[in-house]
Amino acid sequence: PAPKQHWSTMSGVAGRTNYQTWDKKASDLLDQAEKDEEREKDEAEKALGLDGKYAHSQAEAEERKKAKEVQRTKDALDKYREREGTIMQTFRNVFNEADCESGKENDPSIVRLTRDKLGAGKRVVTICDSKGASESDTIIVTQDLSLLESKMDYSSEHKKNYADDAENSVQERHQQRSIYGLIKLFISNVHNCTIVIRCKIITGFIELSHCTNVAIRVEKEAAVATLQADLCEQISIKFFDAPSGTNSNLPGRTKIYWGDNKDDRIFHAGVKQMKIALYRDGFMETECVSDYIEDGAEVVGNASKEEFQFVTSVVDGSLKTEKVIRHGSSTGKNIRAMTQRELDLETEKRNKAAQLAIAKAEEMIKITTKDGKEIAKKRDAEISVENNEQIEEVYSCSRKSEIDNIIADCEQNKMRGNEAFGSGEYAQAVLLYTLALDKADELPEQSDNNGKALFPRHIVLSNRSAAFLKLGDHQKALEDACSAEQLEPTYVKGVFRRGLALHAMGRYQEAIEALAAAHKIEPKNKQIKQALQFAEVRMTQEMRKRMNK
Repeated sequence: PAPKQHWSTMSGVAGRTNYQTWDKKASDLLDQAEKDEEREKDEAEKALGLDGKYAHSQAEAEERKKAKEVQRTKDALDKYREREGTIMQTFRNVFNEADCESGKENDPSIVRLTRDKLGAGKRVVTICDSKGASESDTIIVTQDLSLLESKMDYSSEHKKNYADDAENSVQERHQQRSIYGLIKLFISNVHNCTIVIRCKIITGFIELSHCTNVAIRVEKEAAVATLQADLCEQISIKFFDAPSGTNSNLPGRTKIYWGDNKDDRIFHAGVKQMKIALYRDGFMETECVSDYIEDGAEVVGNASKEEFQFVTSVVDGSLKTEKVIRHGSSTGKNIRAMTQRELDLETEKRNKAAQLAIAKAEEMIKITTKDGKEIAKKRDAEISVENNEQIEEVYSCSRKSEIDNIIADCEQNKMRGNEAFGSGEYAQAVLLYTLALDKADELPEQSDNNGKALFPRHIVLSNRSAAFLKLGDHQKALEDACSAEQLEPTYVKGVFRRGLALHAMGRYQEAIEALAAAHKIEPKNKQIKQALQFAEVRMTQEMRKRMNK
């Protein structure tokens, strides 16, 4: 007889097998097997040094190093922003605040900024997004803020060059000293009011932007050297017995008023109808009105008229507005912005010093005959201007010193861009190449005596094209490469990078033509030859795909 089946012992419903249970068991076993296999693989790679702790090649090691440097820079920037946030106090809508002083409904409003309104550690003040009813509404940056204390570290001994400096074996003593006042003051998007400055500003710097119908009163308790006003309209800046921001607290130093030092200046760009006045003992000594259109703002390079810089300062006892000819360097160097008048004075001083040095040298040198008799030296009555005439012919209306400064800035930014590219910081390289090109746009179109451009724009455009290729922005890479080729058709890198950009965009026929042109310029260049062969292969593959459709 057939064996008796025990249906009750089989899993399932009504004697049927429960496949869901078996599927779950099989899935769990498979997951466990994959985990065991992954664990064994990790242990094997760790034993062989392939767990990612060490680089597999020199190229990977360099990439890791670049990534660490980028992360380090990012961390430093984050710390700077965090530190900036801890010292900056922002006041918005100040005339709507509850503690705004006002009497009757139509009385002017007065807001006083004092220490008790600043948070702990706040030393930079920004007043922004505020609008009064008229100039009678007043914001007072009170003298009380001059009592804000900040600690500054310094060493009482000469700083060591390195740990075991034999020339300076003394023990360094790090100390702190207190400095008082605000660090900086920013005023932005403020309208229809008066702002009274009565506190010391440590850096001596105030910045105004996007303000209209605002009167700035700098009073005798303040300490301000430089103001920067941008894109403002109908503003006034008045100094009432205000001291120079360059005054020293050292004993025996004479105190001077604002404007008596050459570094007491007001920079401005895109400002309409700005009135500046100096008052001494209640009487106005000098005043002027500046307007960027009336003062002759120009379009320079990629900068608009609104970006053209002017400076107003005291010249021979009167306020005078002049064009800034040499800007502060875009390379980070501490170069003083100067007007044409200042550049002329500097050139004159250098020429006088050179003539004096030559005269002293001639007095020390005696030319004699074979008989020992001294030969009288011939002195030209006037300095030859032949070289200067040649320079003026090459540089048109621009001065040589100005041209040299622009070229120096361009070369410096080009070099820094190359360094950033070599470090894998391609976005930074694009920025630096752009700074170089923008500065180069200020140069005249003429070439030097050898027929070469004053600055090789085509090289920088080609370099920026390479950076855009690394960033994957192929369209911009193509545009820069084409511009470089237009400036210098025989520059092989410009032609080559045009081919690479076209190849990256899938435009293989055009890429082959560009790479063939580059190969014609440099037939022995293996990199160009390989790129051309690869483009031909991709073109063939593309054609086959089309035929098979």
